[in-house]
This record gives sequence, C-alpha cells and structure tokens, in this order.
Amino acid sequence: MATLTKGQDTSLGFGIAEMAYILQLQSTPASVSSTRWLRLGDEAEDHDLIRAGLSSLIARGLASVDKEGQISFDQRVDVVAYTLAAAARWTQIDLLQSAELGDTVLHVESDKTKLLLQPRTMQAWFALPQDPAISAEAAEAFLVREHLTEHADGGVRLRTSGPEGDFQLVVRKDTRGWVCAAVDGDTVGAEIPVHGDADLLQVLAGFRSGTLGSND
Repeated sequence: MATLTKGQDTSLGFGIAEMAYILQLQSTPASVSSTRWLRLGDEAEDHDLIRAGLSSLIARGLASVDKEGQISFDQRVDVVAYTLAAAARWTQIDLLQSAELGDTVLHVESDKTKLLLQPRTMQAWFALPQDPAISAEAAEAFLVREHLTEHADGGVRLRTSGPEGDFQLVVRKDTRGWVCAAVDGDTVGAEIPVHGDADLLQVLAGFRSGTLGSND
C-alpha cells in the first residue's frame, strides 16, 4: 500500500488501546460507525483501556500534555482522528487468497482525508493516509489489481457504506482481465467482464454510487 502515498512516510501503527482512545475523542455519528467497522465497540467504552491508550501515545511521543492539561497530537494522529470522526464512506476490502486465507483493508473517507487501515495481530491497526491526488476508486483498483496479480486463484470482496446506501461487489481474475459482480444479500448478480484499468475504475465508481448495472 505504500505506493498510495506520496512524499514522506506518514504511515503509523496503533495498538488496541490507542485506537480505543482515538475513537472516543469526538462523539459523532461517523465515529460511532467507524467504531463498528473497526469492531472495537466494547474497547471504545472501556475507560481503563482508553486511559492506557493516551498513556501509550504520550510514551511514543505521539501526544503531549501541557501545563494547563491541554492535549496535543502528532499530525499523523490528528489525521486518523479526524478521518474516523468525520467519515462519510467506509469500504471494507477483503483480499481473499482462498476460502480460509485472506487479509482485509478498511478504506475510510472524509470530506478532506482518506485513510487505509489494515488490521494486525492483537487487534492492532496499521494506518496509511491516502495521497489526496489519488481518487478513492483508483486506490481501491490498485489494491484489487495487486492482490489478484499475486493471487490469481483468489478473489476480492468489497462492501461499502456511504450516502447512497450499502453495496457489495466481488472481483476475480479472468484470462482477459477481471470479472466483477454485484452482490445483494446471498444473491450474486450477473458477471461484468472488465478488460482494462479504465473499465475497472468505472465498475468501482458504479459500485460505490449504487448505479452498477443500472443502465443494463
């Protein structure tokens, strides 16, 4: 995912306590949704864990407290906190190697920032701010292409929630490119052949807006 950023490395890892602290910084509908997507509902209400999260951020030099008790944060922490509290879209991207093996990336988008979050062991998260010059569809297309190039027998499952509603999409590799299909509950829609990068971007844009296949 490093190629989705430009300039200096702004990626950062967060432990479970640190994420619990960051999630409760701003009480917004978006922060509640972010907590649910990150599956940290209980942790974000655990006051002992939240206090430990602040202590950990301070110990790492990512937060500081002045004489008046005001807390300030490293800019990278500010970006993560803002994105999670102001998000307007969440897209979970399941990178499947097989029925049993895979990885997940959570793409969170606010009005000003976009963030890629990847779970690690012990409910830790790796956070990577997305280069603003790259569109959300292009970032997701990059992840799809890279995964299916490395795991040709695997697949990708995307689930998005935004202003237009909640939608799902599955993608697999084909001899001429990729094959995509919208998913509604347990029903997989008609296969859509995708022969190039431009087609993939168009499919992802339609998937995100809920218009995929609407003109068929």
